[in-house]
Amino acid sequence: MKFAWKVTMAALCILLLSTGVGSYLLISLSFRSALDREVDVAQEEMQMLRITYEAVCNARGVTLENLSDRGRSITRTLEQDPYFADYQFRVSTREGVQVHSSLSSASDQELLDSIDRRSSGYVLRREENSGRVLVHCAGPVSLPDGTLYMETVRDISSLYSDREIHYQVYQWIVLLVVGVSSAVMYAFSFWLTTPIRSLGRVATQLSQGDYTPRARVTGNDEISELAVSFNHMADAIEKNIQELEEAARRQEDFTASFVHELKTPLTSIIGYADMLRSRSLDEGRRFKAASYIFSEGKRLENLSLSLMSLMVVGRTEADVGNVSMDRLCAEAARISLPAMHAKDLSLVTQAEEGVLRGDPALLQTLLQNLLDNARKASDPGAVVVLEGRETEEGYRLSVSDQGRGIPEEELGKITEAFYMVDKSRSRAEGGAGLGLALCREIAELHGGALRFESQLGLGTKVTVELRGIADA
Repeated sequence: MKFAWKVTMAALCILLLSTGVGSYLLISLSFRSALDREVDVAQEEMQMLRITYEAVCNARGVTLENLSDRGRSITRTLEQDPYFADYQFRVSTREGVQVHSSLSSASDQELLDSIDRRSSGYVLRREENSGRVLVHCAGPVSLPDGTLYMETVRDISSLYSDREIHYQVYQWIVLLVVGVSSAVMYAFSFWLTTPIRSLGRVATQLSQGDYTPRARVTGNDEISELAVSFNHMADAIEKNIQELEEAARRQEDFTASFVHELKTPLTSIIGYADMLRSRSLDEGRRFKAASYIFSEGKRLENLSLSLMSLMVVGRTEADVGNVSMDRLCAEAARISLPAMHAKDLSLVTQAEEGVLRGDPALLQTLLQNLLDNARKASDPGAVVVLEGRETEEGYRLSVSDQGRGIPEEELGKITEAFYMVDKSRSRAEGGAGLGLALCREIAELHGGALRFESQLGLGTKVTVELRGIADA
């Protein structure tokens, strides 16, 4: 069952229960009040008749002894008196001997037995034949030597008929209220549940792979809060999906680049090896072929070592200790200096003292890669600067060169594995596009990140903000 129908049915049940009980109590109380009034009127009429009849008997000197002689004259008097002619009543002894009667119904002996000389009473009685409802009243008539009893009846059938009419009207009113209320409540429930249906449609689109729709937020009620939370969830899902798609794309690019990087040297190795195997070559050509095989093999070796380092960083426990960063910079400069001099480059080192919690071997690899990239990007006669500064959060390393620079649109991609700005020159230098990817992993392991500043033709500056590895 739809939620709107559930709300409608629940509201109708509450409405029917409240109006049903309330209307029933109202009709019952109204009927009881009218019934009490009718009983009071019937008793007052009986009392007036009883007093009047008692006065007539006293005026005529009627007693129980002469009742049989004077009873007829009293009856004639009562029949001629217009006051008594308007009422139906019966006068009898306790034993049921009638003195006067204008009633068609029988005497109620049980009622007569329940009263005495000082009290009166009544009963409600329904006639079986006619179905009339009567108030049957009885009271004592005092004579000098005894007591007679007067009975009166008052027809209150109309009161019960009115009650039945009220119940029927109430039923029709309830049906009308239910019909109108059902339409109004369903429309209201449908309006209230519109945001929920909107959420459902958006959820369906999300499940079908469309992550752009968002739920409409109106008002500030609980459903609006739910819509806001739902939109936040959808944003997170879309972001995660985009990250997964980006990761999958990078993985595909990585695999394609890896295959390409393997294919090129392997093709050269296989070709020159086949040449050595199948042909007779002079000493110069044989040496040249062997040199190609050696250089391409070294390239494969460097590629495998870089890949292994990239895979190992972050997946194994680092050898954490206190690293003297100024000594680390001096050692990295000492190792890189021969390669710099071979290309007629100057290396300037400016490192402040500082201690960082980290893995010295990985930090050494990071600096060596940055210096090697600067060497490859620089032309002979240029200057490469290695700087180290202690910061409040850790240590800052930077390597600057005066090389070709990197286009601005390429800066966001250079830390991806196998990405090379100038592929031909990078391969000529023995690179495979893994150095900066490895540097990024090492920097992240030490709570830092790489930042690049570059201008075409002026050079590049790579800055590494390091916070160190937190103690476990």
